[in-house]
Amino acid sequence: MKPEIINSHWPNALRWFLVQNTTRFYPWHFLSHSTEFEFAANAFANEDTKNRTVFVFASRQDNDDFAGLEIVDSVITDKVIVFHPAFGSGKSERSWDIAETEFNDVFEFLSNHIVQDMKDWALIEDASELLE
Repeated sequence: MKPEIINSHWPNALRWFLVQNTTRFYPWHFLSHSTEFEFAANAFANEDTKNRTVFVFASRQDNDDFAGLEIVDSVITDKVIVFHPAFGSGKSERSWDIAETEFNDVFEFLSNHIVQDMKDWALIEDASELLE
């Protein structure tokens, strides 16, 4: 993502990675344009049992896991919510929450979640395959 496209109202922890073009953490990747994951944010808004909203900034390429920054009073906060939506139509009536884990900020999410996923992938996939 080009630095001029990065919104100055996004938390600094997210902007820190984006301005350095550190956006690929296989199997995860961060957004390449601000509206890339709006569909996932809409699914979260429909399916979260706590009626929260998020700005989605990351997805896992091998499943439907996403990470978003919680929005409170129209402000994007540092809090990261990792979730797995069902992509149903309309407001969900289920009792279980699609939010899987929550982190204080993007740095905590990266160090406590993404790094483990990267390590797991490195056990089964050679780094040369990432070049393709």
